[in-house]
Amino acid sequence: NRAFKKALTEPIVSLYHYNGCGYFDGGCLLLADALVLWSQGDMKIGGFARRSKVEHGVDHWFVNLNVAGKEFLVDANALQTEKAFTRYWLYEELLGEDFIILNNPVHRVESTVPRDPVFSALIAGQIADKLGDYPQWRTSIETILQPTSICSL
Repeated sequence: NRAFKKALTEPIVSLYHYNGCGYFDGGCLLLADALVLWSQGDMKIGGFARRSKVEHGVDHWFVNLNVAGKEFLVDANALQTEKAFTRYWLYEELLGEDFIILNNPVHRVESTVPRDPVFSALIAGQIADKLGDYPQWRTSIETILQPTSICSL
């Protein structure tokens, strides 16, 4: 996760220069689109909406990733289980109310910062420069997540 967060350092500078925002205050959709591009469609766009505002749009965009049979949500905080993701948004970001995870909410695509495929492609390229090709990164994640066996001597 540290390497992933570090890889987003250069793109966040670009995002601030481009739109005056970061990944948690308007640029989350640009990052989610970039991750879908970088993963060649393996990651799927997702979002969440506060229960009281679910009819009005998405509060935050992320991507879904299934690795070794486990589901992860990925945003600028890197890979998280749904439980960790929920805990972060409820207690760290102090969202103030429960929310609903929306898988593949493409019919609701709107954001503080409008979609920009060219800029998302730039972010995807910067991520690839730092983390390498997606298949290589995914393989390393799968390796890390494999249960280790303890051998007795």
